[in-house]
Amino acid sequence: MSKMNIASFYAPTFPGTCVCLNTDGVVQTNTGFSAVGGVIQDVMMKWVLGYNRFLGKSSVFVVELWGILNGLLLLQ
Repeated sequence: MSKMNIASFYAPTFPGTCVCLNTDGVVQTNTGFSAVGGVIQDVMMKWVLGYNRFLGKSSVFVVELWGILNGLLLLQ
């Protein structure tokens, strides 16, 4: 399996606070099947929300983009 790097994004919520979005994805090299997931944490790094998604056959680039998109939609 090919594991991708974790991407972190910080989004302000209320004045003086923010949340952290961590995404990660994986692509199995021999079949091309992929999945993506992530977690949203508060300022104290406590878990707020987690998500995952099976993407079928995808490239590493597409998996990374889906992870970011899904996380940003949840933050919205």
